[in-house]
Formats: sequence, C-alpha cells, structure tokens
Amino acid sequence: MEELDEIDFELYDIIKEYMPITLSELARNLGHSKSMIYRRVKKLENSGLIKVSYQGGVSIITANQKNDSIITIGILRASEYPYIIKFAKKLENIFNHVKIVVYDEAYKEALDLSIGKLKLAMNPAVSLLAIHRISRGQVHIIGGGSGGGSGIINNLNGKNGHSTSIMSSMELCADMNKLEMPRIYGNSGQEILNKVLKGEVRQGVIWEPFLSIASKNNLKITSCELDTCCLLGAHSSLYDKYDKISKAFSDAISSDISDLEGYANIINMPLDVVKLSVKSYNFFEEPDKNYLKSIINNLRNTILPSDIIERSVII
Repeated sequence: MEELDEIDFELYDIIKEYMPITLSELARNLGHSKSMIYRRVKKLENSGLIKVSYQGGVSIITANQKNDSIITIGILRASEYPYIIKFAKKLENIFNHVKIVVYDEAYKEALDLSIGKLKLAMNPAVSLLAIHRISRGQVHIIGGGSGGGSGIINNLNGKNGHSTSIMSSMELCADMNKLEMPRIYGNSGQEILNKVLKGEVRQGVIWEPFLSIASKNNLKITSCELDTCCLLGAHSSLYDKYDKISKAFSDAISSDISDLEGYANIINMPLDVVKLSVKSYNFFEEPDKNYLKSIINNLRNTILPSDIIERSVII
C-alpha cells in the first residue's frame, strides 16, 4: 500500500469536514489541479479511508466514518519527543496510518484530545489531569514520557512580572518558584521567549529547544527541576487498544534515539539546537504516580490559581 503524506492527510481532513464533496471542490480548497487531487483521492480510496461514488458523471467523495485505521498523535514543538518517530512506526502494527500533528500550546492540544480531534497526545501531566476532569473521563494517561528540559529565563532589565503557558508544566514551575506577578500567558515557547527578550516581562518559563536559544541570547537560566513533564494521553475511544498502544510506546521510548534529523524536521527546529537540547530530558516508560501525588497541591494551584476570580468574573 502506498504511504500517505501530509497533503494526503490534509485532503482527508477536508473530506471529513465538508463531505459529501466533489473532486472539483477539493481541488479549489487545496489550490491544486484536479488531476493531482484525483491521484490522491485514489490513494485514500485504496487505503480504505474514503468512499467515492458517481452521480451523473460527478465524483462524490465521503470519509469512511467507521474506519479506525488512521490515528493522529499530537506533540508540542519541543525537543522532548525524539522517540516519536519510532512510536509512530510501531503504531502502524495497530493502525494502518499514523499522522503526527505539532502544537505550540499544551492546553489547546489537550482540548483537541478531549473532543477526539486527536486520539493520542504527548502532553503535560497538568493539562491531562485537568482535561480528564473537564471531559468527564474522555482522556486517560496510558504511558510515561519525559522530564527535565525546562527552566526560568531572566532579563533583569525587563518589566515586572513573568510569562508562561496556561495550565502546563511551565505554569506549574512558575507556581512552585513563586515568580513575581503579574502573569502574562503566551501561546508558544517562542512568544514567551520574545516577551522576555523584549523586556515586556522580567522572567519567562520555557522548555527546550527555546531554553537553549535563550542561553545563546545570554539570558540567565534557572532549572525548573520537574521530574515529570509530558505523558502519553489517549482518548477513551481507543480504550480497547490501550494495552497495545502502551506496549508500543514502552518499546519506542526505551530504544536508542536514531533519527534526530527527521524529528527536527517534524517540529521545524534547527537540527543543531535539537541535538544539544534533547540531552536535557530524561525518559521513562510509565508515569510516576507518587511524584504526581507529592505535587498535588501545586497542581491544584496551577489549575485554579489564586487570581482566577479576578480573571473570570467581569461585573
């Protein structure tokens, strides 16, 4: 079976959202010729992901709703998941096609996992625990992940306050270190870094590879020393496959890291920075429940911070 690429997956997503849809409409949406779209539609049809019917000489295309042969994994733009390519390969023994989607914001990724837009996600423990509660158990933690690789950056000439990402390991670090308020949220590691570099805030909490970039810009760095950051989260629709997925993950994360160039391309970050910063992480096959229990009060503060009333009530 011919391997699907990113354009094929983009095509598949459009078909799912707008079906039934014609070949001409797909070509207009993607800005490609009908002949090119036709070849990719045939690939998707041969993969069993879509159905094509003909009405009055017009191709009507729909997604195969019952098909579970495609799986989408979310990761953050970080040096934290060098094992993700091997994990994706091992998942192909369970699902026919695996798609990796890169996010810049942890909580947005967790929300997409809760509604089933993603089926698997490497996501901060804080976000996964919060979204499990909010979604009434639609999200579970089924595997280990990574720790380390995060820190507080300082610009002594910056304005009062700090920047971090909402309901994440970075915000947990900010709470545990009692950083100076106000807290200004950023939508990506790059945005948080930029706020500190520009002096909009005095401190920022970021992760690798942005931490290494901050170091190159001569910013002072203090380690967050978080033993656990991102864990493997799964949508409950995969419940009957949890054991197989967890086994595939354990095999991938415990094996040697080989394709850092491929991984750097996935997260769209410079290879030299990824090679340097990946060393800041440690990897483990299963989540450490005792560690999570030991920081439960800090987790609660991150999910419901002390200023939540002022932020949420407008009257």
